[in-house]
Amino acid sequence: MTRPTLVLLHGWGFSPSVWAPLRAALPEVEIHAPALPGHGELAAGDALGDPVATCEAIRAQLPPTLSRPVWAGWSLGGLIALELARRMPDTRGLMLLNSTPRFAAAPDWTHALPAAELADFQLALDGPRRRLHRRLAMLCARGTPEAASLAADLVSELEGTPATDQGLAAGLACLMERDQRACWQSSPGPVGACLAEGDALVPPAVAQDLRRLRPDARLAVLPGGHAQWWQDPAPVAAFINEFVAALEWSATHDGGG
Repeated sequence: MTRPTLVLLHGWGFSPSVWAPLRAALPEVEIHAPALPGHGELAAGDALGDPVATCEAIRAQLPPTLSRPVWAGWSLGGLIALELARRMPDTRGLMLLNSTPRFAAAPDWTHALPAAELADFQLALDGPRRRLHRRLAMLCARGTPEAASLAADLVSELEGTPATDQGLAAGLACLMERDQRACWQSSPGPVGACLAEGDALVPPAVAQDLRRLRPDARLAVLPGGHAQWWQDPAPVAAFINEFVAALEWSATHDGGG
């Protein structure tokens, strides 16, 4: 039996370097952290608009020998993780970290962001990049005990590895339009979601909707905001470790590998 390998997918505007605090808190877990198209140093930002091209771009950054990965996505990365889990038959598990299968509210999906709030990001995207970074960082930091310092750190992170205009536009379109509820409901293998009580981008009440769609899901709602794990990665790391341990236990008792 092999230990599960975790593939971490970052959020909109960020790059794989954002995972540094969480990776340090998971020393026993093998982790890969590819870049989303148009983010960090990866070009072809418009690929985010094509699920097939996005999955190909992600898989191209992973070892060819990698099998049965656990996909884990934060924010926009959760939508991509859901798509990968749907398209990759060897998926071992799936985790959403402060993410949701659908970011935009709908009559049958009320625990989500109003369309007007997402549209405001389009206006910000058309303005100075610095202003967009500050707004995104402040929303990610809201709900955390040290929100001001976290926002400043996240601005530095966003400016350190900027996304392309194409990457941001395609990623925002995913957040506004993509509906992955069917992927969550039918994803092979165990699924889990770790949410935050003060999250300004993913309402924690979506946990009840996730449970309704997938009664067997492992769910947790922790204190803090959208990027609380940047300041205090231990609770999210504990959730991940428990999820991975459950996969190992299941493989042992089912006789799988």
